[in-house]
Amino acid sequence: MTGVDWQTAQEVARQQMPVGVFTHCEATANCALELSLVYGVDPEPARLAGLLHDWCRAVDDATLILRATEHGIPMDAVDLMAPHLLHAQVGAAELRSVFPGIGEGVLRAIAKHTLGSPEMTDADMIVYVADMIEPGRRCTHVQGLRESVGKGTLFELYSAAYAATFFELVETRRHLHPVTVDSWNSIVDRISAEVIRS
Repeated sequence: MTGVDWQTAQEVARQQMPVGVFTHCEATANCALELSLVYGVDPEPARLAGLLHDWCRAVDDATLILRATEHGIPMDAVDLMAPHLLHAQVGAAELRSVFPGIGEGVLRAIAKHTLGSPEMTDADMIVYVADMIEPGRRCTHVQGLRESVGKGTLFELYSAAYAATFFELVETRRHLHPVTVDSWNSIVDRISAEVIRS
């Protein structure tokens, strides 16, 4: 259960977001729906999280820091250097009051869609990947990820998507958020554990 009527959420999001952001969010929602059906995940929470995941993407840096402070969201040096990273957690916090009764799984997937997390649910992974591979994305690694859909497990697809982001950060010499490092290490640990079991 999502706790939110789809058409209501769609109309509110359309009014809240700039056109380009809303277009991306609708595409992400559609992609999340398709991925959910491929991987046997409850589609409605993932679809709704895809629609609302960039609720605060157009908010300016100073306001994101202010709202994160108001919501008690912890920030470190990387957040302050790149405040746009806060849009996922701030968005999730604000959507709780915009849509009373919204499902916790929806909010979690929204909060995790930028940095990931050492512990990702299936819905979290669906939204993370959908955000990267929706048809409007043009990054160099995207086509390979699209072609991988359904050819392995959801975790394998997510770990490939996360690796692409991680290596891009390294190649472009950008700071790594502590959550990014922890998330990457958890992926490596899980892969290692699965190799040992096999």
